[in-house]
Amino acid sequence: MNVDLTKLMYGNLYEIPIKAEITIPKERLNGTDIKEISPVKVNGYVSYDGEEYCLNINVTGTMTLSCARTLKDVLYPFNIDIDEVIGENNDNSLEIIQNRLDIFPIIWQYILVDVPLRVLHPDAKEEKKEGNGWRLITEDDEKEVIDPRLASLSKFIKE
Repeated sequence: MNVDLTKLMYGNLYEIPIKAEITIPKERLNGTDIKEISPVKVNGYVSYDGEEYCLNINVTGTMTLSCARTLKDVLYPFNIDIDEVIGENNDNSLEIIQNRLDIFPIIWQYILVDVPLRVLHPDAKEEKKEGNGWRLITEDDEKEVIDPRLASLSKFIKE
């Protein structure tokens, strides 16, 4: 998504409004936990203070992720506010080429950072506490169990 910065550079405008809808290519989803992503809505503006460009946008959409237990599809809505400073002194990978700024890489970076590590489908809330040959041990259960090899040491502890 390219933004033409010519009017900002010559002082004709103080900020350039951005209102767009971006369709993320399926190839971008490879290597991520995202199965699908809806068209992403971008609203905001780019401003210039004489030395640096300021990108202030809001990114919204819905991504489809897999449930951590059942592998069912889970819709995960996101709403991200992006405030970035773009200039020669900053360490970001955005470059201004021929008075144009491509903001898609920074939008994609923020979307990837917003992907949760784990999501659960509403049907997956029931947890099994025990099964065939196994049992869930909580912190309380762990405290009650005393290793039989160390049980004789308890007589040396004065309470």
